[in-house]
Amino acid sequence: MTTAPAASSTCTVRLEEIRDPARGGSSGSFVLSVPGTEYVLDLVAGGPTSVAIGKRVSGTVSGRAQKLHRANAGGEFIEPVEGHPRIVQGRVRESDPTGNRLLLQAVVPMWISLSADQSARSFLPGDIVNFYMESGVVFTPQA
Repeated sequence: MTTAPAASSTCTVRLEEIRDPARGGSSGSFVLSVPGTEYVLDLVAGGPTSVAIGKRVSGTVSGRAQKLHRANAGGEFIEPVEGHPRIVQGRVRESDPTGNRLLLQAVVPMWISLSADQSARSFLPGDIVNFYMESGVVFTPQA
């Protein structure tokens, strides 16, 4: 599969905080909670939002895997539960071989770019994968 409907890659989360880049970071970030879970993710801001703190915001999550591994069992998770994602496990929903990335369902849907030594063609929808996430996972709010 190469196509990715916009709705399938979008997540809706609650905006808990906007961290200003002037306070020590190289770019601003959003602190986002995932409704119905204990997850509170600190993700790089991929653009501005006019959504008020405490309200729901929709957007896309994207990041880069250090190296994907197939898993034989287990569910979807992001570790740690609070903060910057480091370890992720989820199910492949779609593949984008041209962009060498996968749409993964792991607590929230996220586009995961693969390293140059791995190919998105090697993973099929339904595969369970886990990996260490590179720093700098981005949340891009919808306009």
